[in-house]
Amino acid sequence: MRSILLATDLSGETDRAFERAIKLALALTATLHIIHVCPPPSLASEENVANSPNQGVKDRLNSYLASNKELASVEHTISVKESREPFAEIIKLADEVNAELIVMGMHGKSKLRDRFVGTTIEKVIRKGNQPVLMVKDKPLGGYKNLLVGTDFSAGSSQALHLARKLAPKGNLNLIHFYYIPDTDIGDKISQYAGDVIETSEKAKLEAFVNDCSADLKKMVSEQSDFHYRLAQGEAYSGLLREAAEVNAELVAIGAHSRPNLMPYKLGGIAHDILTNPPCDVLVVRRLSDYP
Repeated sequence: MRSILLATDLSGETDRAFERAIKLALALTATLHIIHVCPPPSLASEENVANSPNQGVKDRLNSYLASNKELASVEHTISVKESREPFAEIIKLADEVNAELIVMGMHGKSKLRDRFVGTTIEKVIRKGNQPVLMVKDKPLGGYKNLLVGTDFSAGSSQALHLARKLAPKGNLNLIHFYYIPDTDIGDKISQYAGDVIETSEKAKLEAFVNDCSADLKKMVSEQSDFHYRLAQGEAYSGLLREAAEVNAELVAIGAHSRPNLMPYKLGGIAHDILTNPPCDVLVVRRLSDYP
């Protein structure tokens, strides 16, 4: 990985994203590009005006970065932009520097508008071409335990490989959740139908692992483990339970956009897990969703 983009709003929550981005850039020998997007003067409050690009935001960033000794060993750039839509500037710079990963801190949905339009993170994932790592926890080192949820899509395959690239020495846990619908056709027939579904999903999981195994073997450390399993139940709640069970520090998933009612929002598990993450979350959109 040669290029990582860190997007920050200079809030307290982004300190952890700073630290994680720097550690990843060091471990992967990548250039770290840092961007902060300010509201235009016409939209800024008096406090924000004082922090506009022309009045010291860059100095504030440099002052913060100077306090991090690890950054001295990382090649980096700093960009400060003005925009009504931060996500657009983040995506634009990510494309310009060929970023292979965008790192962002958690963003609370504090405004009613966010409930309908989505957070900046959601919009960067939906409209951009890069995987996004949302950092929740303070990094104490490299990721040790990884959890990847798969639906056998291209996106989840990419999530699996990228998670391994970000943490080559971490223990890798792959899980697929499947659902058996309730029926009123009799206990024996329902049991048979459930067995058929389980057998089919197990075969799909084995095929998915086999397709990924050659590349994974090249990246798996001798000190790390790789486990995969099938589980019945709802994926989001299941991922939360599994993350707690394996002490996951990173959950990686593929994602898709909602095509109908709310096309501007992420759908399914990605939206849920970004709203209430158990730990850091890596999201990779399915290839078919990219423009």
